[in-house]
Amino acid sequence: MDKRIEAVLEELKNTLGLQQFVLHTHSLSQEVSAFGGFDILLIADWLPPAVTIADEDDMLPDGTVSTRYSLRFQQLRNVSTQGMNSFAEPIAENEEAFLMWIQQQTGLFAGDTLVLTNRSRYGIEGDVMHHNVSVQTDGVLELQWDESGRLLQCILPILVTNEFEDGPFSMTLEAIEPLVRQQLTAIRLPIEEEARFADYYAIDEVYITQDGTALPYFSEEQSAHYPMEVLKWETASNYQFDKMSIQPFSTEVSSEEAFKILKHPSNLLTDEAIGNCIQSSIEFLSTVLPDESSKWEVYRVMHQPGSIEVVCRKLGEIAGPLRRKILIMLKKDTYEVMNFMDSNEMAPLFEGYTQPRVQTVSQEDAFEKMISYITLDPRYVYHHSTATYKLCGLLDAGECIDAVTGELKQLNDL
Repeated sequence: MDKRIEAVLEELKNTLGLQQFVLHTHSLSQEVSAFGGFDILLIADWLPPAVTIADEDDMLPDGTVSTRYSLRFQQLRNVSTQGMNSFAEPIAENEEAFLMWIQQQTGLFAGDTLVLTNRSRYGIEGDVMHHNVSVQTDGVLELQWDESGRLLQCILPILVTNEFEDGPFSMTLEAIEPLVRQQLTAIRLPIEEEARFADYYAIDEVYITQDGTALPYFSEEQSAHYPMEVLKWETASNYQFDKMSIQPFSTEVSSEEAFKILKHPSNLLTDEAIGNCIQSSIEFLSTVLPDESSKWEVYRVMHQPGSIEVVCRKLGEIAGPLRRKILIMLKKDTYEVMNFMDSNEMAPLFEGYTQPRVQTVSQEDAFEKMISYITLDPRYVYHHSTATYKLCGLLDAGECIDAVTGELKQLNDL
C-alpha cells in the first residue's frame, strides 16, 4: 500500500475510534469536483473487531464502517455504519463536544460559518453560512451518534476558501428581467395517468451573479463548455469503434495515478480539444445518422474522469425526458469514441402516449402569469475562475404554466 494512503487510513482510524477495526477494502475514485477540476476520494470499509466476511459474500456485516475522504481537500466527507449499531470507540460525549470535533475536521465554527438547522437527542444538521447568507457548497452537515458517543452517520461540508465577495445583496428581479425571461422555457413532460404528453413553461434554475452572469445550478458544470455548434456533413463517414464498458461519472484509479491527478487537478479543455470533440461527433453522427446533417448540435462538452463527455441534442425539440439526445464518450487523448447513450432508448416507455395539444399560451403571457411566483434568493456560490465565493441570486420557482390552458400548476404535482 502507498505510504501516503496508509497514513491517511491510520489518521481515520484514530479520528473515528476505529483502533480495533480491521481494514476490509479500500479504493481511490476520481470524480469531478464542485470546486473545479478533479478530486480523488479514498473509499474504505472497516470491519468491527472479531468479525470476518466470506470472500464470496457481498454483504457487509452489521457494525461495518464505510468512509469517504477527499485527498485533494484533505477532509473526511462521509461516514456510515452498517445496521446503525456501532462497535467503535466513543469520540465525543455530547453535542458541544461533537461540534468541536466537526470544527477540527472542517474548520467550520458553529454559530459563525455553521448554523444548525435541526437538533435531536443524538443528532444535528446544519448549513454553511456567511454573513447570514447560505453558502452553496459541496454537502451539508448531518451527524448522528449513539448514547455512548459513537459516531453512526456523518456528512461533512467543505468550505474551500475564506474569500467571499462583499455584499450587501441588492439584486432585484426587475433589474435582471431580460435574463429572467430567458430562463422561462418550455418543457414537455409525460402525464402517466393520462398516457399523454403536456407542455409547460417553467423556470430553469440558475445562479445570477451581481454583474448579471448566469452560473449553472450544479457548480461542477462551470467547467463544462457549451459550443451550441450545428453539426454538418456532406457525406456519411464509415467511422468504426469498439464499444467499451465504462463508468462515466466516477473512475477507480491507482495510487500513482491519483497523486499525479492531484498535482494537476484541472479538467478544463483547450479550444483545440473542443474542436477535436466536435469533429469526432460529426464523424460519429454521420455514420449512425447519415441523413440528419444540420439537425443536431453539440450542446455540452465536459471532461469527466477517464473520458470526455459530449452531449449532442436534436434541434427544434422541446426540453424534457424525450428530447432526443446522444451522449458520446471519447478517449481523453485521442478523441476516439468509447461508448454512447441515446435517449431514444427510452421511447418504448412512452409507447401509446398521445402528443401534447397545440400551445395556445405565448412565452410572454406565461411570464406575466409567473412573475409573482419567481424568487431570487441570495446565495454564495463558488466561482471556479476567481476561486472565490460570489454573492448570487438563486433564480427559481416551484410553479409552472400550462402552455395550453394557461393554468398555474405546482411542478411537484406533475
